[in-house]
Amino acid sequence: MGSPRDRPSELLNTEQYLELLSSFQRLTGVGVWSYRVATEETWWSRQAKRVHGVDPDQQLSFADLVAQYTDSDEEEVLRLFTEAASNTEPFTVDVALTGAGTTERSIQIHCEPRETAGGELWLYGTVQDITDVKRREQRIEVLRKTSQELRSVSSRKDVAEILADAAKNILGLVNTTVRLVDTDADLLRTVVATEECVARAGDRPDYSVDEETPAARTFRTGDPELHADHELTADDHSRGDLQSGLYVPIGEHGVLSAGDVVVDAFAEHDLEAAGLLGQLGAEAITRIGWVRRSRAV
Repeated sequence: MGSPRDRPSELLNTEQYLELLSSFQRLTGVGVWSYRVATEETWWSRQAKRVHGVDPDQQLSFADLVAQYTDSDEEEVLRLFTEAASNTEPFTVDVALTGAGTTERSIQIHCEPRETAGGELWLYGTVQDITDVKRREQRIEVLRKTSQELRSVSSRKDVAEILADAAKNILGLVNTTVRLVDTDADLLRTVVATEECVARAGDRPDYSVDEETPAARTFRTGDPELHADHELTADDHSRGDLQSGLYVPIGEHGVLSAGDVVVDAFAEHDLEAAGLLGQLGAEAITRIGWVRRSRAV
């Protein structure tokens, strides 16, 4: 058992303790916060503010940060927060953090109510970016749900609709277009475009297989592409409000693309997740072709 001098309060002065806390937050990516119920005073660490994507020097109330969550998550967190302040129930909740773009980040909030020796109630908590964890879960869900749905389809259009739905509702790629090749006309025909995509970019055009667009090039080469800024995309096609995009092949059958209203919205993990969808779609379309050919024999 350690000596009394092993206690952190005696080994560290206040400045050293705060520096240790700051280092811990930087290393773990976990921010901390506190709320004094009697006075409604809120304190957020700099890391907690970074997790929320706000200026670390900005002074914010609990409601200020919660207002950045999606409407349903904001309502849920405020409800849990109120209950924690009244009945001292701890909570942990995952929420979607909205930003300027249309893709979402995920954070986890943990809260522990504590009473001081004098009976004063405080809420202490942590916040952590769990976007990568959620994305891994999304990929598992893509494999499970989409694979099951694709087993029963009998047309290329059905496949396109399932891919667009999974891209939007599982991966969060709300501005998605699926184009499938028409070999007779050498065209990548738009089969499905989500409502959000059409609203932000207009009706999505068909592309000639041979033209120099990201979608046609992805189809020809089989290589996915990330476009951080469509101002630098060298073609004459309008993409409306969409400022960045990703393109993945659906095998030899077509291309799935997605866009966002901010520059540099996507990263390699988005490309990998969308690519997984493309592979599943390619396998389903190939299977449909085999079935049709076998029936024709």
